[in-house]
Amino acid sequence: MSTFEKYLRLPFRRKRLLHAALAWLILSRIGLALCSLPTLQRRFSKVSSPHLAGASLAELRWAVLAAARRVPGTKCLARALALQVLMTRAGLPAKLCIGVAKEGGGALEAHAWVLHEGVPVLEEPDLERYALLSVFPA
Repeated sequence: MSTFEKYLRLPFRRKRLLHAALAWLILSRIGLALCSLPTLQRRFSKVSSPHLAGASLAELRWAVLAAARRVPGTKCLARALALQVLMTRAGLPAKLCIGVAKEGGGALEAHAWVLHEGVPVLEEPDLERYALLSVFPA
């Protein structure tokens, strides 16, 4: 079955979540290229869009991961920001975290993730290796 056929078989609710995730993911990618994360979060909080009341954490997680597979070049910060926006609109507490780790060759590696009640949402591998730099509430 093709990706398009799978999409057509999705229930309306899932399509709506996927569309929202795609929109916020694309806006996040463009916005991060143009301004700082705190500025972007402030601007996103002022955007009027439908709330996602009743959406579960699992549904939102699915939507962001599915959308990210279809937006080339999507990095962890754009995924985390889009997920944070969706979670906030669904009434779920979300904290966007940014951390760094030192690689074997001395280079720094950065990573962004979202916490919900202290638990990583996107099944982040070995987060303990990252030193937490910043936490951005919604």
